[in-house]
Amino acid sequence: MGLRGWLSVGTMWVLVAACGRRDVDPRIPLGARVLGAQPPVLRGAAPGKTIAIPSTASLPAATYTAEQAQLGKQIYESTCARCHPPGQLDGETFEVGWNERRVFDLFSLVSNTMPQDKPGSLSDDEYLGVVAYLLQRNHVPAGTVALRADTSALKSVRIDVKSVSQ
Repeated sequence: MGLRGWLSVGTMWVLVAACGRRDVDPRIPLGARVLGAQPPVLRGAAPGKTIAIPSTASLPAATYTAEQAQLGKQIYESTCARCHPPGQLDGETFEVGWNERRVFDLFSLVSNTMPQDKPGSLSDDEYLGVVAYLLQRNHVPAGTVALRADTSALKSVRIDVKSVSQ
């Protein structure tokens, strides 16, 4: 076998090995990474020490309006649903990936990466609507205060999924 053959075999081996990785973080929904977001910092990992992970528990739960969620539903159905069928961004999958995260993380991911064929092509209000709709679909109650396209405001509230059993 020549050099080209060995390179082909080596490339295939690397691809197969990469597909079988077990280090995928389930907290990263759909494998997407939020630009600029830092993973939790583990401190005191030495034996006998406690591990402190930054918490959002002290942040208030996010609110959105029913009008925002209605706009988001329309946009989701016309733009997002073709790639994200029912169930993919609902329930346990959403809860594991997003519960207790800052709303900014979800907004940033959606607005920077979606729709996949034209990232960033929607207005801030449309992206906020999609976020509100995702929150509504995942039992985060609506309120009277709308989500705002303000980085500090979105970073100061957390996603608080209410499980159906709660």
